[in-house]
Amino acid sequence: MKTNVLLKEYSISDIIISNPKEKFFYVGTFEGTEDPNVQWPHRHDFYSLVWFTKSSGINVIDFEEYEIKHNRLFLMRPKQVHNWSYSKNSNGYIIIFDKHLLKETTDFVNKAFFDLSDRNTKFLKSLFENLIEEFNKNDKLSEKTIVQGISYLLLQLKRLSNENPQNKEIKPKTILEFSKLVSDNICENVSVNEYASKLNLTVDKLNEICKDNYGQSPKTIILEKKITEAKRLLYFTDLSVKEIAFRLGFEDSSYFSRIFKQKTNLSPTEFKSA
Repeated sequence: MKTNVLLKEYSISDIIISNPKEKFFYVGTFEGTEDPNVQWPHRHDFYSLVWFTKSSGINVIDFEEYEIKHNRLFLMRPKQVHNWSYSKNSNGYIIIFDKHLLKETTDFVNKAFFDLSDRNTKFLKSLFENLIEEFNKNDKLSEKTIVQGISYLLLQLKRLSNENPQNKEIKPKTILEFSKLVSDNICENVSVNEYASKLNLTVDKLNEICKDNYGQSPKTIILEKKITEAKRLLYFTDLSVKEIAFRLGFEDSSYFSRIFKQKTNLSPTEFKSA
């Protein structure tokens, strides 16, 4: 599906119409949560955890497709491109919270989803049910209890991530900060020197960290993220190749086209029409 405007970004009050605007979180069952009238795809300005206890379908996060299935819990960050299609009568839980909450809680797990075991399902079900109960109480202690409850839940998910052999290698904070900076400045021509300065690092140190964690130089990582953003814009908007090139900071659209083809084996025009 394509649209002639850039992806719309939604706040919590846009998604949960019944939620008071001053509330910076929402907790509920998936089936009991209103179905918002939103553009697909879109972005959020908040974090979300969606646990499908019973469902099937596809969830698209940052241009990557993930299967929706029973007892799969998805974690989505602000600014990520999101689109999904799920079966009727899907069941589960949903928690969304404002990005400022992470300043008060633990770091968000750097993972797209978890497949929960029977043991983890029983444990997490009680956590979600308790949070929903607190949310519905809506008394003076609810907000603090829910903030602490979300923090506890995120810590438990981080533990699950650490226990999974595929997640033993946890990326250090600096490389995650660099990745976020690049994403936030994707439309600007920010040099490696400037990124290093923002992170209070030397260029050599930033290069070492990137090579150790991603096996790529900072320059390559920046370029890869620009190509990923170009894919989104080509697929989800009606912007021309030239407009996308300039939007992403390429002064020469023909250079952008050459780089894009090197990375994808397709020209931007071929990718757009594929």
